[in-house]
Amino acid sequence: MNVEKIAVENHPKMWGAEAWRVLPGHPLLFKVIDARERLSVQVHPNEQTRQVTGGDPKTEMWCLLNDGFVYAGLKAGVTARDVERAVGDGSFEELMYRYDLKRGDAIFIPGGLVHAIGDRTRLYEVQQTSDTTFRLYDWNRRDANGRPRELHVEKALKAIDYTLPQPTVVRNVSCAFFNFRQMAARDFAPLATPAVVHAFRGGFAADGRTFAEGEDAWVPAGATIGGDGDVLVTTV
Repeated sequence: MNVEKIAVENHPKMWGAEAWRVLPGHPLLFKVIDARERLSVQVHPNEQTRQVTGGDPKTEMWCLLNDGFVYAGLKAGVTARDVERAVGDGSFEELMYRYDLKRGDAIFIPGGLVHAIGDRTRLYEVQQTSDTTFRLYDWNRRDANGRPRELHVEKALKAIDYTLPQPTVVRNVSCAFFNFRQMAARDFAPLATPAVVHAFRGGFAADGRTFAEGEDAWVPAGATIGGDGDVLVTTV
């Protein structure tokens, strides 16, 4: 089997331009991830473990765009020795919490939390701007030449935070790096800070422009939006 099949929009266009042109140097990245196959089991460092592992910290959250499933967090009592064993014998799935989710369900993924996205799962991701990912397990997949993909087990073990509680399914997320909420466009009130707004169900209008489902807008502080759709709103 080839390595995982995934489509990533990083991120959809805002105001008709690529996001990086609109928001140069922004501390957050916005993605739509369409996992055709189950993605690898990963962990990212946080502000503390980066001192040991290197790289940049990454805390993120997922909001499902269709019904799907994810893995998030190690089960209570799992140790580093259990993780190493499961990587070797292929039993890693048994160590993680699995969530069968509905569209609109969200999961918070702090740095240090082991996680993976299930096959045929499409989701909206908000994350700290970081490319540091430690691949812990890849479901024993091999490429066309029969070779397994590179894993980063040693660094991943140092990045895992075993004290993190089991994640819960939520609608909104507030953390030290971003605030994310779901709401009806008609209920949107002017914000004190700029926001990235994603058309979740149906479209919306902002600053005299209309945005269709799946499109995004950079909404400056004090601006308003409207329409009959539902939106995902993220502020720093």
